[in-house]
Amino acid sequence: MKTTTLTVSSKGQTLMPLDWRKRNALANGGSCNAFYLEDGALLIVPVRPPGKDQLKKLLAGVKPAKPPTDWKERVQRALEDVRR
Repeated sequence: MKTTTLTVSSKGQTLMPLDWRKRNALANGGSCNAFYLEDGALLIVPVRPPGKDQLKKLLAGVKPAKPPTDWKERVQRALEDVRR
């Protein structure tokens, strides 16, 4: 395990070393989760975007919704309301 030093400003902004950010795909910034551990320790874990497999699995569970049968009338009423 490699130890690295983080700098925290008086406003709470954190400066993380560039080599750590590069290793964790955060060279251009990004989000991290922080977990409070015992004795005041903090575990920082980069948030990863979902991978291709995760997205496929998620999208496979989504069922397309059928539009209401009166969708044309609803759109027409909305357009009339906007044009007034």
